Amino acid sequence: MDLDLACLETFVRLADCGSFSETAVIQKISQPAVSQRIAKLESSTGLRLFLRHQERLEVTRDGKELLEIARKILAEHEGLGIRMSRHVRESKGGVRAMIDGSFAGNRLVKSLQKNPITDTSVEIVRPNGRLSWVEALEQHDVDIVVTGTFLQAGNVPTLQRVELDRQRGTTIAWNRVYFDFDIENFSFPETLRSTILVPSERLISGYLPFLEKWCHDSYGTLPPDVLAFDDEEGARDACVAGLGVLIFPGDAAARMAMNAGELGVVKTFEFLLPDAFSYSIYVRAEERNQRVLQTAVRIADDHRIGKRSPLDHRV
Repeated sequence: MDLDLACLETFVRLADCGSFSETAVIQKISQPAVSQRIAKLESSTGLRLFLRHQERLEVTRDGKELLEIARKILAEHEGLGIRMSRHVRESKGGVRAMIDGSFAGNRLVKSLQKNPITDTSVEIVRPNGRLSWVEALEQHDVDIVVTGTFLQAGNVPTLQRVELDRQRGTTIAWNRVYFDFDIENFSFPETLRSTILVPSERLISGYLPFLEKWCHDSYGTLPPDVLAFDDEEGARDACVAGLGVLIFPGDAAARMAMNAGELGVVKTFEFLLPDAFSYSIYVRAEERNQRVLQTAVRIADDHRIGKRSPLDHRV
């Protein structure tokens, strides 16, 4: 039996989302190509994988059995690729660092690119959603992660952590032209009547699930729409454009260099959330590769220098 990996991946995607069009967008292929891959897989296995109803797609019993096998095959294939990539990195003296989309992260990327580390080739990647940053480290897809976390989300027993920054409370910001919140008598529940702009799990892990649960449990409501951003610049620009109310943990106004004259800004919940936001470097707890450890030290030094330098991203 000839099981094509591309066909298996398309099958898993389609089974998970139930949409030919969405699968095509995710895999960057055409809808006819999705149909062709499923037809090829059904032909090679002799199984009917889906039942097509008017409004939905249903995985058959045979399809469910093959789905479990397909997931295992794809996971093994991905794991093999990660192990080979790690071997090549180590043999060539390379280090792979995942750096988030914050302004601090962008400064670190520029610094590492402008002043490379001697005898070490640092490959920089951004969080892409394929693996969480914790999974990426634990599975050796990357050697270093630099990211922000909320509360205890960064406490992972299998990882070493070097904290670069810690901030209290929550920052709320809005365009004064589009929203008329009273700064002096600010009421947080009023923001929940608007679209809110928040960090995604790729930017600050742990915050969005907490915020949604807190709003539901404390105020009995959720905002009409939530826009989650993978980068701080995109969130700030959306706030400036009046697309919603920005709600970020810590001193977001300072981190994102917001112009208080243009935006309404309130810092709140400092007593309730004294350790709300942390920005840290992570490596595996058992890491002994000197190039990885030296790169982590260099990143920590660059961050300290960057914090002392004048901000060049103010709006």
